[in-house]
Amino acid sequence: MKNCFFIAFLVCVLGMHAQSSKKVEANQLTLNFLLPGLVYEIGVSENSTFTGEATLGFAYQESTFFGNGFGVYPIGKIPYRDYYNFNRRMNKGKRISGNTGNYTAPTVAIQGGNALIGNLDYASSYTIALGAVYGIQRTFPSGLQFRLEAVPAYFIDEFSNNVDLLLSAKVGWILGKGKSK
Repeated sequence: MKNCFFIAFLVCVLGMHAQSSKKVEANQLTLNFLLPGLVYEIGVSENSTFTGEATLGFAYQESTFFGNGFGVYPIGKIPYRDYYNFNRRMNKGKRISGNTGNYTAPTVAIQGGNALIGNLDYASSYTIALGAVYGIQRTFPSGLQFRLEAVPAYFIDEFSNNVDLLLSAKVGWILGKGKSK
């Protein structure tokens, strides 16, 4: 019986230590306003988050064969972010609150093929992108956040597959807590 209590106590203490040693936010909700969207990050390990994002994306095409066009599309993304420079930032006295740091992330994204706004409709009803993101995210004490991402990605749709570069720039505001460290 003593061993059961000791093991339970040890599990509780180690669990509390694991919770307090996380450098990422436990959870964070961000409202993007450059292109409207919501991003939810949940801390899953010391330096990693699982992220779900529902947003709008912008595309522009200039072609003599297909003509010029633009479109605003719905996009859903699911990256697993690994923030790799938290220790270096803390050693330099820089902030890491709001998951401020640089990250890499395997990512899956899906985009609708018909533009919500604009005249650039794709022949395919969807596009799926699989890629490895390199990103920079900065959160200020006020809650203002910006994020830049570059993704060499493999794109799949109903008719073709290809490799291309996906660039992303987001400006948003953290809702609620998430500015604690």
